[in-house]
Amino acid sequence: MTAQSSDDQPVQEAVTAGTEDAAAEDAERFFRLLHQKTEDLVASGIREGHARGLARLELRIAQWPSEWGDDLVVLIYGDFSAPLAELDFHELGITIEPENVANSVIKSAMCVLKARVKIPEKSVKSLFDAAVRINTLLGVLAVLDWGNSGSGWWSHVTHGSIGGCMPKMETDRVQKVVEALGKLPAPVSRKVRSALYWIREPRQLMMEGYRSDSLRVYAGYWNAFECLVEAVSLLSPQLKLGQAEKQASIDAFILKRNGKLDAATISECYKTFIDPGFVSKASHALKVCFHERADQYVVECFRMKPEQDRLYNIRNAINHGDVDADDPSELLRVEDRHRRLWMIVFGMLGLIIPIDRPLDQQ
Repeated sequence: MTAQSSDDQPVQEAVTAGTEDAAAEDAERFFRLLHQKTEDLVASGIREGHARGLARLELRIAQWPSEWGDDLVVLIYGDFSAPLAELDFHELGITIEPENVANSVIKSAMCVLKARVKIPEKSVKSLFDAAVRINTLLGVLAVLDWGNSGSGWWSHVTHGSIGGCMPKMETDRVQKVVEALGKLPAPVSRKVRSALYWIREPRQLMMEGYRSDSLRVYAGYWNAFECLVEAVSLLSPQLKLGQAEKQASIDAFILKRNGKLDAATISECYKTFIDPGFVSKASHALKVCFHERADQYVVECFRMKPEQDRLYNIRNAINHGDVDADDPSELLRVEDRHRRLWMIVFGMLGLIIPIDRPLDQQ
């Protein structure tokens, strides 16, 4: 090994400084473009969180790898054997290469294959179309195997970079929460533990970041919210209106609308005063937990416009297959609304067990 001359040190320091400056400039340029694209999308009527996700997607498309040419390159993974030769699904515009890809970001699958997907142009619309075709292929393969094996797909352009956090296990903090759970009435403790399960279970591991968990995480958080609504209602029961009070409330409801009721308002009146159900119970729980912010959260859950962005409606749309899992924009919209559901769930949970409550600045 050749000894390093002291004369080389200033040169190396200058090269290092130049590299760091270039990286800083690239980062600044990226965030400036991200901010501008986000502002443009917000101006078109898209919510800020959703707009920011779309802006990131558009920037990844703009950095399309040159070696891909005009195709979208994805990794298809699952518990299957690699094919002996190239597979061409011409009706879907997908070609799968036979070699098992080694040392990919996907660590838990038995087999990882590279696939090329034909797209008409490099755009969000084309990625949506490609996702439809890829999901169709994997769905057909799944049912041909009677649903007995798992599979999926990943691409940096569509899914973004893999990341996460690694929290420390702190004995004292865990012990405080466990003790608090033990002091709760048994029915309340069971509901809170169920909420903890639904917060934890749907979330993938950091090394499984290639898997899309947006819809199942959202559905899990809504299940956690319902568990916490029950817990709060057990701790602070909702007062029920007497017959006279109920009739007076109905009269006030009708009077407020000058006696003009359409089908939608009749349904609202029925659900509010005759058979309130979960909406009434959740509204009560939110008022117990949040006081001055309660009305805002009730609106976000059940009454906001457009209706598709109501937190309750998103959960129903996921469960009934009305959220298009092929559409990257739809997944980004769900992720944006999940941030609000997360805020509510942890705000409620922090009143029952000793954990930090997030500060809502929206």
